[in-house]
Order: sequence, then C-alpha cells, then structure tokens
Amino acid sequence: MMRTHPPLPAPARRAPRGTLALAAFLAFVLPALAGANSARYRFEGNKRLSLDVSVDDVRAEEIKFEWPATLLRFKSGYKATVKVANGSSRQAAVGIAVALFDQDGKLVGAATTGSTIGTIDPGDSADFTLDFNHVTGRLEQASQFQIAVEVR
Repeated sequence: MMRTHPPLPAPARRAPRGTLALAAFLAFVLPALAGANSARYRFEGNKRLSLDVSVDDVRAEEIKFEWPATLLRFKSGYKATVKVANGSSRQAAVGIAVALFDQDGKLVGAATTGSTIGTIDPGDSADFTLDFNHVTGRLEQASQFQIAVEVR
C-alpha cells in the first residue's frame, strides 16, 4: 500500500542565503565585537570611491576596485584596494571584509584582508589589497558593496 502525504505548502519568497548570512553576521556579530563597523555603498569599478567607515579614530577612507585587474594587458583577476588612516593615538591592527551584491541584492562575491605583520602607527595610513578569488562568475554584475572594518 502506498502512503500519501499532504502537499507541501508553497515556498515563501525568501532572500538569497548569502544575503541572509551576511545580514545576520553584520546585525548580530559585528556590534558585539569591540571595534567594528560597516557600511553599504554603490559599486563602481576602476574608480576611487570615498568611504566613511570608522572605528574610533581609525577610518577606511577610500576604495578602488580594479575590475578586472590587468597585468601587462592580460586580465589577471579582480581586486580592490582600501586606504585606511589611523587618526588614533595607538597602533592599530585592521581587518577588512568586502561583500559584493547584484541589483537584486544577491551576493556575487566576497574577499577579506587585514594586518598580518605589524600595525598602522598613529598618524599613518596603509593600503590593503583584497583579491576576489574562486567565486568570480558573476562579479561583473556587482551594483553595490558592503565593507566591514574591524580594529584590534
């Protein structure tokens, strides 16, 4: 005898998983961490974009997406460079995450970077390079990005 089960309800329209995961991370985890902040901006490739994301007196000032990056006229990948200035009176180790979204808010790529050896001295600035590797098939569709900055 074959058993029948009641039909499943129609699925509710949900946000893409990547968007929900990032939103949960930013909404619940980042505020709980001392020294973290984030903001969302309109994406534009091959142009310096001003940022205003700060943690205390350490500030991400600008980002430039090299879309796609080239080496000797050959496409070599996708990358971004973030300039961070330390306006505080102490040394700062920095972590940076950038997530890219298409016009529908779907996650299309992400990259992270940060201080590995050393720190940014008070009054100095440093450039951090983020390489967008492995998940690159839809990066050309990026229309907005979210940047998170953590200072340790």
